[in-house]
Amino acid sequence: MVLSTARDLANGLSHNMVPAELLSTLLQEVCALENRRKELLVRLEETNTSLVEVQKLLTRKTAQAHTVQNLLAPVSRLPDEVLLAIFEEAVRSQEQGQVTRTEIVISYTSHRWRQITVNAPRLWNSLCIRAEVPIAMLQIYLSRSANIPLTVEFRERETAWPGADKRSMAHLGSALDAIWPSVPRWRRIVVLHRSYPYFTHVFRELRKVAPLKMLQSISMRSPGVCGPCPLLLGDSAPALESLEVEDMPLPPPVTQTFDAAHYSVAGLTTLRLRVRGVRVGSSHAATDPSAFRALISSAPMLSTLEIYGQPINFGQERVNEEDILPLEIPRLRTLVLRPGTQRPRDLRHFISVIKAPTLRHFELVYPDNAPPGQDVSDLLFDPFPLARFPCVETVHLHNAVHADTVAAFMNAFPVVARITLGNPDANCLFENQTSSSTRSPWTSSHIQHLTVISPLHNTLLQMYEWLLSGASQGHRLPIITLEGSIRAIDGPEFLTQSSKIASCTEVRLCDIDLSMSG
Repeated sequence: MVLSTARDLANGLSHNMVPAELLSTLLQEVCALENRRKELLVRLEETNTSLVEVQKLLTRKTAQAHTVQNLLAPVSRLPDEVLLAIFEEAVRSQEQGQVTRTEIVISYTSHRWRQITVNAPRLWNSLCIRAEVPIAMLQIYLSRSANIPLTVEFRERETAWPGADKRSMAHLGSALDAIWPSVPRWRRIVVLHRSYPYFTHVFRELRKVAPLKMLQSISMRSPGVCGPCPLLLGDSAPALESLEVEDMPLPPPVTQTFDAAHYSVAGLTTLRLRVRGVRVGSSHAATDPSAFRALISSAPMLSTLEIYGQPINFGQERVNEEDILPLEIPRLRTLVLRPGTQRPRDLRHFISVIKAPTLRHFELVYPDNAPPGQDVSDLLFDPFPLARFPCVETVHLHNAVHADTVAAFMNAFPVVARITLGNPDANCLFENQTSSSTRSPWTSSHIQHLTVISPLHNTLLQMYEWLLSGASQGHRLPIITLEGSIRAIDGPEFLTQSSKIASCTEVRLCDIDLSMSG
């Protein structure tokens, strides 16, 4: 008899069962249940062991199945060298600053891909310092990049939130401690942050660990900064070649601690200044002309100057133009001017003071808006008829040529060999040439290449007539490149006219898109 409940026990006692008999019965039941439990535990252990073995086998077979499946994919037939080239291009073209890095994703795709990526230092040569990136991840990048040169990016959080600046500063200290040993490998520094204390702290720390003997490029941008961009001093960066400053003014020529003559820019060859999305005359990022001149004079090797928007406020100089000294840049070979507005504030003044006798590339690009941009053709002579930039070989003009300034632009660049024109500029040029019987310096034999961006069909027709005229005069015709989007309505006519042009000279199509709606 099994007494399994308290009620059974009570019933047994009520029927005058002898306690000794009851105890014997209970002990037998306990023994039986204990034996049953042991049997079940043994079976459970056997089952768990079998489960572990099955799970291991399942994992192994699944991995084998994935491996075989990968082998059947066409990409698996590519040799490691080709895969690595693809990976390098994917990493190089990924969006700058994204938290989820392409090289990390690739390394988690398959065993073979991981082996290729983790042993390819070039995939890990860019460190991103931001609060979302753990210090351990920076150490992984340092390890996998071996001994190759590094790009180090200092960025703010992807999503701003209260207290984010304090978090960024705290993370910055730990990150710098982790990456200081790699300073001799730094080739490029990028600082993109809204916090001015963050900027000044980064460069203050960099000055402590200087010199950065391999550093060649510095790029910084901060739309929220209210102070001048910090620069390295003295011999902090003896190999520095490129400086890009966006939405920040250059530091004044004299401060409490240093002056422009002590900037570490003696070997600077490229200076790029940019201001985005600010109103004319009200920019906190506009540089004083004295600061700009001081930096230019500290960089005797400067060969490329690119100015986007209106980052320099020449207001005071424009008031006293008679007393202004020329801006001498003796080794300048490339000048890019993209004012971002049809009526820039200081463009004419800037062109009137610059002296660049060795200039080879001149670029003036206005927005596509009508009417054409501000006319500067009269300033391209010093004085007329002497060209201000007589050695220019490459010219890029967009929405800069007026119907009555075509001749001036052509005579301002007498030895130009390569010309890039927007459609409005090309239309003015070809219309002028086909209607004029005078000899143009832009149809002589030294023209080698002519590029027209987004040409309309009437421009192509005039270009064809212009080429026929040149051929009839025995001129060597330039190679023609047609580039950019084409209105859908002009698609059929574009094909017709471009075929006609191809019958006269070599025609190249570059990034032509016939799907653009009219």
